[in-house]
Amino acid sequence: MKFKYTFLVLTLFTGILHAQDNIQAGDEAMKVGLYKTAVEYYKTEYRKNHDANIAYKIAEAYRLSNDYRMAIDYYLVVANDAVAAIHPHTEYFLASMYRNNGQADSALYYYNRYLRAAFNEELEHRARQEARACQWVLDSIPDPVNYATFHEGKNINTEYSESGAVLVGDSMLVFSSMRELSKPGSKDAIYSDLVLMQLFQANFNGTSPNKAEPLAWGINSKEKHTCNIAVDPIHNNIYFTLCSTDDFANIPCQIYVSHYARGRWQKARKLGGDVNLDDFSSTQPSVGYLPDSTTILYFSSNRPNGLGGYDIWYSIIKDGQSPSLCVNLGTPVNTEGNEITPFYDNNANRLYFSSDWHLGYGGYDVFCSDGSRDSWQQPTNLGRSLNSPANDLYFTVNPTGPKSGYLTSNRRGSFFINGNTCCNDIYSWKVDKKTTVRKRKTEEPPAPVAQQGAIRHLLPIKLYFHNDEPDPKSKLATTTTNYFQTYNRYMFLRSEYKKAHTLAGGNVVYDSICDAIDYFFDYDVQYNCERFEQFLNLLLDDLKVGHRISITVAGYASPIHTGQYNELISKRRIASIVNQIVEYKKGVLTKYMGTNGGSLQIQEVAYGSTHAGKDVSDDRKQTNKSVYSVEAAKERRIEILDYKYLEDDSSIISCLHLPTRAMHVGSYFAGEYADIQVHLNHTAITETTLDFISVGSPDVQVVGYSKLTPGRELVIYLRMDNRKAEPTVSSFLPITLRVAGEQITQTMFLEYTLH
Repeated sequence: MKFKYTFLVLTLFTGILHAQDNIQAGDEAMKVGLYKTAVEYYKTEYRKNHDANIAYKIAEAYRLSNDYRMAIDYYLVVANDAVAAIHPHTEYFLASMYRNNGQADSALYYYNRYLRAAFNEELEHRARQEARACQWVLDSIPDPVNYATFHEGKNINTEYSESGAVLVGDSMLVFSSMRELSKPGSKDAIYSDLVLMQLFQANFNGTSPNKAEPLAWGINSKEKHTCNIAVDPIHNNIYFTLCSTDDFANIPCQIYVSHYARGRWQKARKLGGDVNLDDFSSTQPSVGYLPDSTTILYFSSNRPNGLGGYDIWYSIIKDGQSPSLCVNLGTPVNTEGNEITPFYDNNANRLYFSSDWHLGYGGYDVFCSDGSRDSWQQPTNLGRSLNSPANDLYFTVNPTGPKSGYLTSNRRGSFFINGNTCCNDIYSWKVDKKTTVRKRKTEEPPAPVAQQGAIRHLLPIKLYFHNDEPDPKSKLATTTTNYFQTYNRYMFLRSEYKKAHTLAGGNVVYDSICDAIDYFFDYDVQYNCERFEQFLNLLLDDLKVGHRISITVAGYASPIHTGQYNELISKRRIASIVNQIVEYKKGVLTKYMGTNGGSLQIQEVAYGSTHAGKDVSDDRKQTNKSVYSVEAAKERRIEILDYKYLEDDSSIISCLHLPTRAMHVGSYFAGEYADIQVHLNHTAITETTLDFISVGSPDVQVVGYSKLTPGRELVIYLRMDNRKAEPTVSSFLPITLRVAGEQITQTMFLEYTLH
């Protein structure tokens, strides 16, 4: 079959060559992904007249075949010619090639030039992210861990492409390799593009692999690309992908499984469920396990309803049963770019993957994120000692040693046909024991005013929730869910929000509503989540250098439920933010969160629906208005309202223990006065008193307060004028205190109910 396919393509291009000129033939080659063939056709014509328009075509072909250096040369021809006006993205692609060639400074220059006149919204957004990445590279610090990488040599690598190496047991390396379909050594440019990917194995002779041979397990196809193997030793399964060879520019893949029984690998079958979707790719499987040893299959796919191009998804596969519905990992792993080649390290509970969007050194970089299933930490770049300016993919960890493994890269030093970054090779890696971990220089604590100003600039941060989230119908005021989990689910509801308005009056009205929904998800939900991540990073920096900090978090709800239930929803939403802070970077912030006056104090205020706009619908029958409208959605949120330093080195009143959450002080009646007593513990060893007290409402007066007498509580007496107040399930009152002889003021919140 492969020779028949070769003959068909050769026949096609022979006809093109005789019937059309070189430019048309090159264009046809580009359409089906035969980029090296296209270069030869274009160059033949370019030598005749040095037309910069043809130079652009050559640059594009070199870019798509990963020949960065040659692409730069031809993009520069276009950039310095008048024809650049009709190729408006030249500077963007030139910057990208400089970035992949390891020249971050030149890349940054051309990204900034492109941004001055960019009119393509998608490329402009991408260029801003790439420019940030270039600046990150120029500013980056030494790696916290040093990796040593080694090219695996001619027993494994060829001048074509190898990828996805996995160590099976401790004596066999299995990987994918592109091999030429035509006669080896052919100089015909057309032949050089006709290849088929197959799985190979290399057994070890001591510490070195023997010459690789086709995998002897009977799963290689003679008609499709066979690649990307993942081994499930617990259930005696292997997963791999078969990919179409019909179009080199678009290679859809599907995931297959084979089971080992009766002494051999059984005939492979395509995975069921929705793992494989028509017209989309599912590829690069990796095996993980749930606590009960059930298989969780991670893979990459460009299917609909993702966050970007390719995202990482998972499906649960119970032995002998069909896969569960596939779930997108969501943020912070997936982005609007591409996340591919997942590998789950079951020993470390860590996902490795490659991304072209997270801040990195070049094309694709390798990242890791701790977690599993639906809960992931912010991804970390593995650093410049492992990643290169080119594409770094298929990172795997050896099962016999957590500090060694393999990766795939087209970095300089790889074998190639033409262009020293054209083709992928396999590299081994290990943690470099000879190089000690380099420590950061001790940094001076940031100036409090400047640091606090940077954080305050982010406020208020508004984090949004779907209706009755988290934990729908719960009667509890707390939750075990963190915010990123609710955010990930929320971001996939965009189409559901639009669908709720399909009966809106006319296409113009419907389109306007859809535009408003898109703006809400892109610029309210997503943008604020990104600011929250930035906030957490700055917060950690502040705490590390010794500052003591108080933040105020308020919870809100739309009016669709009862007032009492909305109060509970608000508290659960606040709790999900507190959970996210607790779980941030494996709990690094928890040591600052002592309940009795730790370095980080969180003041919580649950407003429920008391602050909801009066024009927001509460009609449960018209959910297009009360649930799926942007107006209702904006009421379902928490806000980080305030961030302040507590005032001196100790940053807390030394003898007074204020609660970090709002203190409930009782229920009272609207329409009359209420007398309130606030009881607080203290550790004063000699009698002292308050010399400052202030309440945040003109309707509340401080009637008096007791002294801080050893062995007794501090009691504060308040009188509240509720004669004009309306009943409310939950209201909050800030009260600020200072003890005589100290220079510190602290604020706490009182919570009360009016009937």
